[in-house]
This record gives sequence, structure tokens and C-alpha cells, in this order.
Amino acid sequence: MSGASFLVRTATVVVALPVFFILIFLLPHYHHLALNVGAVLVAAVGARELQRLLAKRGMPAYPLVFLLAALIPALAYLEVLGLVSAVWSLGVPTALIMLVLLRSLWVRESKELGDLLQRISTSLLVLIYPALLLSFIVRLSVFENPRWVLLLFFSMNFANDIVAYLAGMFLGRSTRLGLLLSPNKSAVGFGGGVMAAVGIALLFKSLIPELLPISHGATVGFGAAVGIFTIAGDLVESAFKRSADVKDSGEIIPGRGGILDSIDSWLLTAPLFYFVFLWISR
Repeated sequence: MSGASFLVRTATVVVALPVFFILIFLLPHYHHLALNVGAVLVAAVGARELQRLLAKRGMPAYPLVFLLAALIPALAYLEVLGLVSAVWSLGVPTALIMLVLLRSLWVRESKELGDLLQRISTSLLVLIYPALLLSFIVRLSVFENPRWVLLLFFSMNFANDIVAYLAGMFLGRSTRLGLLLSPNKSAVGFGGGVMAAVGIALLFKSLIPELLPISHGATVGFGAAVGIFTIAGDLVESAFKRSADVKDSGEIIPGRGGILDSIDSWLLTAPLFYFVFLWISR
């Protein structure tokens, strides 16, 4: 990585940490309204970025499907507030999928049949990624002590990202894995990121035992799983960009890229995190 990339990443972290602290600890009102409204907006923008990536490969989705995608985390938040039942959170995504499928009935010309399967497939992907996965971050607000749950989630992800990057840059050049999706990924960076996630999980267990009322072995396993899924999420988005032959998913963040470039490592981790805490809280 270049020195410029290092400075941009450092500046992003320096700005992001206070912002997340404010959202989690100073603005916890109405089950973290500010954070969750942000998640809905991020879902819409991220889905739009994915739509553009698909279009670059000649795989257009239906025009407004990215706006429909934002309904998924929005309904998850309404469920957290207790304004709608869990049935809506399941029923609306199902209805959106059915709507995309039923859209195929509006074919009016024979030439439209040629790309019908492709258009439906890409539209369904835009509904799922990133909106459905982001909705699990919204759902973290429902647990007891949601501030600490959210802080743990973002701390593990940030620590994984930072340590993996630094370890890979300074120690991992000779251990690069040669992945086609991300040539700079190294074994040292991968291991460092996973160890960082484990370390954060153990730290929180030590400082706030009631947050993770599980054994130390289970905590290590949880941290390792989060670390692995964090890196896997980054690689999934890298695969999308490589397929579209672009460096960044967008240009909304100067020097950093698009929204997907910043949240990719959260997306596979969020469902894992939610279901682990659902299990713990029972």
C-alpha cells in the first residue's frame, strides 16, 4: 500500500471513531434512532452502488429496486421500536422478492425476454446486498445494554481492519496469499486481524462480564469467527469490484471510495453477531 493510502485510512479511522462514539453513547434515544436512520440511508446508497457495478457488466437491475431495499432495515428498526411485529420484518422482504418476480409479467416485447432472468437475478441481489445484511446491525439495538453490544460490534470490526492492514503492510509482504480477488492480502494480516477480534472480545468479557456470559473458550471462538467473517466480507466486495473492473464501488468518500468500500467488512459479520447475541440472551 502507498503512503497516501495509509494516510487516508488513518484519517478515516480518526474521523469515524468519534462519530460512532457520539452515535452510540451520546445519541442513544429511541433505540439509537440516529444510528439506525444512518443505516437505512447507507443501505439505499450501498444498494445503488451495487446496481451501478452490475450495470458496468451489462447486468442492469430494475431502476428503483435500491429504494425498495432500504425498506428492509427501516422495518427492522420499526420492529426494534415495537411498532410492527416480527411478521412484518419477514413478510415485507418476502413481498419485495415477489414483487421483483411479478415484474416479469410486464414483458411487452420479445427482445425483453432475452435478459429477463438476468434482470430479475440482479434485482434480487440488490435487495439482499447490503440492505438485508445491514438490517442485522439495526437489530442489535434490541438487546439489553445495546450501547455496549454496538460498541463491541464496531470495535471488533475496526480492530480487525486496522490490525490486519498494519500487519499486512509492515510484516506480511512475504506471506501474501496471492488471492486473485485481493493480491495484497497476506497470511500475517489475516492472522493479525483475527487475533485482534479475539483480543477485543476477551477485553470486553473481562471489563463487562455480563455482556458475554459465556466461557473464555467460547469467547475466543466467537472472536475468531467474527474476525474471519470480517475479512470474508471485505473479499466478497472485492470480488464484485474485480468483476466490474473498477477500483472503488463509488466516490462518495474522498480518497476512500464508496459506501460499500467502507461497510463491506460489517455485512457478513452482522448476522453472525446478531444470532450469537440472540443465543446468549436466552
